[in-house]
Amino acid sequence: MKMKKLFAAFALSACALDASAWMVTFSGTIDYGFDNTGVFGTPGLNLVGLSFTQSITANTDPTQWTIASGNSFFQEMSGFGPAFTNTVTVNGHSVTFDIDATSYGRQTLFDQLSTQNAGQDLLWTEQRGLADNGDVVWGQQYAFSNTSPFVPSLDFNQSIDHSGAGLTSYAHFTITGARNAHFYSYNNSFVINDIPVVNPPVDVPEPSVLGLLMSALGLVGLVRLRKSRKTV
Repeated sequence: MKMKKLFAAFALSACALDASAWMVTFSGTIDYGFDNTGVFGTPGLNLVGLSFTQSITANTDPTQWTIASGNSFFQEMSGFGPAFTNTVTVNGHSVTFDIDATSYGRQTLFDQLSTQNAGQDLLWTEQRGLADNGDVVWGQQYAFSNTSPFVPSLDFNQSIDHSGAGLTSYAHFTITGARNAHFYSYNNSFVINDIPVVNPPVDVPEPSVLGLLMSALGLVGLVRLRKSRKTV
């Protein structure tokens, strides 16, 4: 395989999102919260009124969970589960928690309102587990509506970007142990599976092509030099 094709294949594979993972990001303003130990920069900080973003990335492979159920309008995985990541930003200060296993979690989608014009649409992600130092990390986020459809299908790999208008939404974060902070927020915007746009790889010429280009440029320069000497 040529070098440029290898480069393109590597770039695309490096940026691809794991097909069995979904990333749920909620953003908004904290309604209640306190940072006792300075998890987000300042010990003893009242978090009320500060902006936040919480991104939970969890595995949605049903074989990795103790309970998996569903029907024509909902899918859910819960109980003990695999590793997850929770990245929380409060007032511009970001902390990422990489947790090796889920002590309790829940990943749920309802699309009944969107597909059957009845019931409700709902998304729910909740992950709890132990950090390396023994701290308990717990993140929870959900949104639902009985009147405004917003979940097109039961595909955990779909992308959704919603302002939160017309929905009931809630985000919560707690860490207890050596580090201690907590907050919750209502009426949040959210994004599901936000995959960054990647510029296409540059078509890099082969070494032989580069050699020909350099030779051609050299000949052009030589011709111009000779012409300039003749006109002198």
